[in-house]
Amino acid sequence: MATTEKIRKDIEKMREKIAEQQKRLRALEAQLTEEENLEIVRMVKAVRMDNRELTAFLRAYASGMISLPDGLMETEESEGAEDEA
Repeated sequence: MATTEKIRKDIEKMREKIAEQQKRLRALEAQLTEEENLEIVRMVKAVRMDNRELTAFLRAYASGMISLPDGLMETEESEGAEDEA
């Protein structure tokens, strides 16, 4: 019986550790989202468009009226990969 009680205690400890790690994961995910949002805000501010211009640009892009130059997305993705390394 002592063995089953030890296993039960180990299970409870593991559940507590998992709960702590899940809290940490949620906090890190929230931190990542906040940082991504700040990055977007910085990029938007860098183009110096007012709200109407930015809205019109995004609508035109979303509808396919305008597109990004070829290779632009690949360049940005490779720069992001270099930043992480």
